[in-house]
Amino acid sequence: MNKIVLMLLFFCPFFYGYSQLKIESCQEKAKANYPLIKEYDLISKSLEYTISNANKAWLPQLSVTGIAGYLIKGLPELPGAGDKKDYIFVGIAQVNQTIYDGGAIKANKNIAKASAEVDKANVDVAFNNIKERVNQLYFGILVIDEQLKQLNLLNDNLLRNLNSAKLSKDNGLGYQSDVDEVQAEILSLEQRKIEYNYTRKGYVEMLSYMIGESLNENVQLEIPLTVENYALMENNRAELNLFASQLKLNEASHAFDKVSLLPKVGVLAAGIGITPSMSLGASEVSSLALVGLSTSWDISGLYKSSNNKQLEKIQKDRIVVQQEAFLFTNNLQLKQAESDIEKQKAILAKDDQIVAIKEKIKNAYQLKKDNALVSMNDLITSMNKESEARSNKALHNVQLLLSLYNYKTIKGN
Repeated sequence: MNKIVLMLLFFCPFFYGYSQLKIESCQEKAKANYPLIKEYDLISKSLEYTISNANKAWLPQLSVTGIAGYLIKGLPELPGAGDKKDYIFVGIAQVNQTIYDGGAIKANKNIAKASAEVDKANVDVAFNNIKERVNQLYFGILVIDEQLKQLNLLNDNLLRNLNSAKLSKDNGLGYQSDVDEVQAEILSLEQRKIEYNYTRKGYVEMLSYMIGESLNENVQLEIPLTVENYALMENNRAELNLFASQLKLNEASHAFDKVSLLPKVGVLAAGIGITPSMSLGASEVSSLALVGLSTSWDISGLYKSSNNKQLEKIQKDRIVVQQEAFLFTNNLQLKQAESDIEKQKAILAKDDQIVAIKEKIKNAYQLKKDNALVSMNDLITSMNKESEARSNKALHNVQLLLSLYNYKTIKGN
């Protein structure tokens, strides 16, 4: 049993290293790795503190006021004041407990929540560009992989013809020039493979940096499935959520303006100390205490109420206009993407026929060369044309997938 466990532990890294990456996982990892992801947590914490501060408005509010100064000369003496004093000190301690605020605290909290939603939606908008970049890198690697596959197939054919040319030469039935032509073509093909491999390595390094995960330069990517019924997808672009959040914030601001016009009612307790004490008739007063209800009503908002309503309406109209402009541009992008998809489908429909014809021509030239009816150069040309047809088919397949995923991204899916 221990031996089995050890073998599994040994082979697990091997299998993990050759597991295929999926485009969806790359998109999620890139989002999680992007520094702006930290904004979500900061926005949530900021909202938590703002709501906490708003709730504290229900706590008793204590205020202490001290007044000290000289009595103005020439004033009549206070009744029963005795010796005239040149100074006076008044201390006031007041406790207010709000019992009705007209809904101001609730309105403040609603504004804080709506503002947080706007901030989060702004972050989501930024992530859309990250998704597009991942798509470009991912499908760029897939395109290179398909081209390398076709080059390897061509290389196998060339090697077979090289061996055949060498054998014919050794038997006195062929020429050294045939061998040289095939060898030169193989070297040219190796150059193309080197170029593709270095380009692929650069793409993998960029993808690795974006997802925050070390990738082997030979990492294999899974070819995504074809997206069916792409035109029926719901539009989930983050910008639409941003506009909706901005409208909610506008409504919350309007609600706050309305409640700010209402009076505030609370319970009041106050204590007043006076030095020197004052004589009121037969009594000497040095302190007072009182409790009761307090009412405040700031009517300054009434002067600006009409203008504020107009400003909020203008702001709302601006948001609606921006949303309409975005949808106009977004629909234009979707139409272009849909056109690209249909174009790729139409091109791809001809590829099978082209490949079949080019393969038939190559086979005919191979037969003619075997019977010394054409030159090696003619055969190599026909092989290159067949390889080119196969490469184009593979390229068009990946381009169709890229067009489909671009459509998904433009629609926010």
